[in-house]
Amino acid sequence: MKVRAEHESLNGYLNSVLTAEQMARPLLTNFNHWDFAQDALGEVALTLKDRGSIVSVGFWADKTPMLDVAWATSRVIGTLLLSPTREAQIQKALAQAGLVKSNFVKPPIHRWKPREPIDIPRVLNRTNIRAMTYRGADMGRAILQIHPDRDTPVTDKHLWPAAWVHAAAKSFAYVFDQTHAVITQRGITMLAVYNGRFLHDRAAAVAAESLGIPVVSYDLGGHDTDFDLTLDDTHDWEILQRRMLTLYANWDPEERDQLGSKWFLDRTQHLDEINSLFVEAQKIGSMVDLPANKKIVVYFSSSGDEIVELDLDWDSYFGGQENALALVGQICAEDPDTYFIVRSHPHKRHKPKHDVQEWMSAVEKTNPDLHLDPHSEVDSYALMRAADLVITYGSTSGVEAAFAKKPVIVMGPCAYNILGCASQVTNADELRQSMADQSPGEWSGAVSYGLMMKRRGFNRVHAREFSQVEDTKPLVKNLSMLRRNRAFAKYLATTN
Repeated sequence: MKVRAEHESLNGYLNSVLTAEQMARPLLTNFNHWDFAQDALGEVALTLKDRGSIVSVGFWADKTPMLDVAWATSRVIGTLLLSPTREAQIQKALAQAGLVKSNFVKPPIHRWKPREPIDIPRVLNRTNIRAMTYRGADMGRAILQIHPDRDTPVTDKHLWPAAWVHAAAKSFAYVFDQTHAVITQRGITMLAVYNGRFLHDRAAAVAAESLGIPVVSYDLGGHDTDFDLTLDDTHDWEILQRRMLTLYANWDPEERDQLGSKWFLDRTQHLDEINSLFVEAQKIGSMVDLPANKKIVVYFSSSGDEIVELDLDWDSYFGGQENALALVGQICAEDPDTYFIVRSHPHKRHKPKHDVQEWMSAVEKTNPDLHLDPHSEVDSYALMRAADLVITYGSTSGVEAAFAKKPVIVMGPCAYNILGCASQVTNADELRQSMADQSPGEWSGAVSYGLMMKRRGFNRVHAREFSQVEDTKPLVKNLSMLRRNRAFAKYLATTN
């Protein structure tokens, strides 16, 4: 039995945010091979078909000059080995559900060449790459969303591999031009892309925006729901929080707290698969001895590289996490009755060496009473329960501490600063006042976050049409990944 989702139906949501004219001739593009993204695309395509839209679907993952970061299987290899890729099976299922050959669109520009010269900076640091544009579109940020390898730091001193930047820029331009051409030739009235953030999806989205047509983004749903789709910017955290508050206000009061709480409680017991990478080194309930006669202030660091490319005024956030930490350390050091702990984000175990070294150096300069490094087995949830005050730069630990009814101060960008469960501060005076106050926020605000994480988005109604879709044989996957790895190795071989 399907659970209640945030939205009653996809068709109802689409009718509430788009006009009939805007939905008349939609284009859906797919560049990645994540199962949930392909399933969402299929659901959106059939929903639009059922309402009478003339749907165009572009399965272009094998077409782009640079393979997408989430590309996984080659259609050619799958065909040769008599094991159709999942993407090919999704397309077949769409055809069996009523889409005809003309609904599937190939990139229309043959012998493609960029419509304008691609200007590659001479010095390939983050600042110069970020400024790159193509046909007036913001190309640089899309390139920076995906790192060439796990050791690519966020520092501006690092020079990116030239071949990687050239290939990514060419691939962005290819998708922009092809999407632009399809929209023009077919009279497309709306575009649906995955997430709208990554290289190829962003190129398609900005091509549509340049022609004045609306863009919706499909994405991962909640833990109990199948997928999400929104007309809003998927990375506008204020809009997301307003969705949380609306969802909580409209949910059955006898169920919402229990349901929202379950998301938090599952994480404390390490039952959340999405969070498993962060807690795999921690032992449930593991703690350190803390002084009984002092106020315990815990700073939970954020995985900063995940927000570095968002359009933010960093001066409003203390100029970066290292500066924020230093200020907290300074204030704590002024009070002999305060015991200051820094908990470094466990994701640092998988981050570039340079970034980790910079953070560790910042912690050393701050000189807290105790530093729990990314490898520490101490349970973050036990730690926040023992704290008198939790401070973070935007980590999810902040809203989790608020659920534990702890006073929480957030100093950086986050997705819970307007829920009423934490105090947002932007300068030293506000920080001092909030640290002195130490009043817990609204528990219901934290629970609304958990409720959204459980029931965000929609349930599928077309699952039966895709019930025969099977996974591709391991041999197809292995040979496909060999092709991808060789291509990526070629990009990384050339540096400045």
